[in-house]
Amino acid sequence: MNEIIEYVTALASNIKDLDKKVNDFIEQGYQPYGSPYVTEGTEFLACQAMVKHKIG
Repeated sequence: MNEIIEYVTALASNIKDLDKKVNDFIEQGYQPYGSPYVTEGTEFLACQAMVKHKIG
């Protein structure tokens, strides 16, 4: 199993913008981790966990 060296969460106010942010993270070497989810507290946020793995 690859070691996770960094964990971040992509956040956006709608799904279309979340897709763009996830793609930006992928270009930086991150991979999606788990399933996307939404929050419905004081504001709506679409979220996706992203991880970067240790290479080698």
